Amino acid sequence: MHRIVASHLNSFVTEHALEADEKSVQFEKFANYVVMSNRIASSVELDDITTEQNDDGTDGIAVIINEDHVISKEDAETVFSNERRNNDVEVVFVQAKTTDGFDLGDFLKFKESVLRFFSEDPYSTNSELQQDARAAFDVAIANVPKIRHGKPSVAAAYVTTGNYETPKELETARLKMINELKELGFFQNIDVRFMGRDELVSAWVASYSAIDASLTMNSSASLPEIAGIDEAYLVVVKAKDYVEKLLVNDDGSIRGQLFEENVRHFLGAENPVNSQIAETLKDQESKTRFPVLNNGVTIVSPDVRVQGTMLHISNFQIVNGCQTSHVLYENRAELTDEVMVTLKVVETTDEDVFSELVRATNSQSKIEESQFLSLSPISKRVEAYFNTFDGQDGRLYFERRDRQYVGKGISAIRIVSLHSAAKCVCAMFLKRPDLAYRYPKQMYDGYGETIFDIGNREIIYYASALTLYRFHLLTSNGTIPQNMRRFKWHILPLAAALAAGKNMPSVKAKKMDSYAQKIINKFSLHSAESTAIFTQAVSMVAALGAVTNDRLKRQSVLDELLSQLV
Repeated sequence: MHRIVASHLNSFVTEHALEADEKSVQFEKFANYVVMSNRIASSVELDDITTEQNDDGTDGIAVIINEDHVISKEDAETVFSNERRNNDVEVVFVQAKTTDGFDLGDFLKFKESVLRFFSEDPYSTNSELQQDARAAFDVAIANVPKIRHGKPSVAAAYVTTGNYETPKELETARLKMINELKELGFFQNIDVRFMGRDELVSAWVASYSAIDASLTMNSSASLPEIAGIDEAYLVVVKAKDYVEKLLVNDDGSIRGQLFEENVRHFLGAENPVNSQIAETLKDQESKTRFPVLNNGVTIVSPDVRVQGTMLHISNFQIVNGCQTSHVLYENRAELTDEVMVTLKVVETTDEDVFSELVRATNSQSKIEESQFLSLSPISKRVEAYFNTFDGQDGRLYFERRDRQYVGKGISAIRIVSLHSAAKCVCAMFLKRPDLAYRYPKQMYDGYGETIFDIGNREIIYYASALTLYRFHLLTSNGTIPQNMRRFKWHILPLAAALAAGKNMPSVKAKKMDSYAQKIINKFSLHSAESTAIFTQAVSMVAALGAVTNDRLKRQSVLDELLSQLV
């Protein structure tokens, strides 16, 4: 393996505590993470996208709907049960090889695996992950009237550590794969690519680096001093510069992570307002009036610099203007030098001001309150509680806002996303590990209000996240077998019962503080006692015998496990 790739791979392995994995598996997870991270808005669960070792030529797979990873048939059904008729659906496949070359035979095996995923009926594979993905895809196909453009998209990446120099035989095979996928008639967009070390390293670095952009301003005006805001500007820039220099990744795809705080997903070109924006851009006369006909875009950044006619921003979020941005992107061929767009650029490091801007700029039309979870009072209190452990060895960091800790040298395994915290609480304290395991959409629908209830004790989020963190460390050093990672959500409530007792108080009860503190005391540091608790929990799981993914999805599994406790 090339030394540059090996160095980055080692960093990734350390960040995600994967030391116990074989080198080939580490690289598979590395490639999967790099390919998927700019497509999935929330944190990427490596175990949910990496196929088992008995796969048939595909090392990673994900069905992504509206930038969310959908991992089960039931969650796909939940997505399509709403009235929305412009869902974005993409199926992504990855094959990863640690070799420095690109083997035609391995690629053809990958191609056949992908084609068989879509064409074989009934679909047969040893990988339960692929089976679940196919079931979710079948739900999407059954709901194509609710998919934007009436068809999903597909992407396939063959990743190695070599340099791809477009050899004729591999390009011929790639183009043939594209044509065979076209012949299936399922897809709106098809992306098949070979990914070498330069592309791999570039995408990996981008995944943890702050996003920087520089734009030439046609005009600008600074706003007067505002409390909590360091600087603010009204700026007019060329729309094509905005798209090319700020919106898109190196591969030409739109940066979905820029809209994590926008809360309102792209509503599609068919939406009446978006359709009108597109018509304006296509009209030779009205397109020049775009900055006065359109409300523009609001950008928030902790680092804004204006030097002459240049605007420099770093680690920014588009908190309003998701629809405008996507329509500009989709109509980028229409963007001439005469088309301008107005930007409101705000610099602030105050999280409360940031939250106020997000809520205010997204309140013009109805948005479900569940989409403002990161701004909720309980989320702010949980973040403050996590911060009380500052300076303590192995402390965890609550990531209330996406990419909040980018560039701060904090290991990914110690960063707890809002989504991960929700699953931890659901599994440990609501005793529904089945929902955390395979039904996150149903988890939010059924328990979202309970998980983020303002009356909850903040300690439950830290205690459950800390338990998962300690479990991950034990699997990373081989103390606990790697194959036990699939049971992690079920092990959380077992560990709680073993550490603090079977009689768990309500998540709102004052008694919960002492109960959860017992859990924190047990798992704050690595000790023989904490290891013994996990070892006992693992033995209880092993006593169930062979457990399929289908069985693990059932609520009764936890009841079976808890019944083993005296």
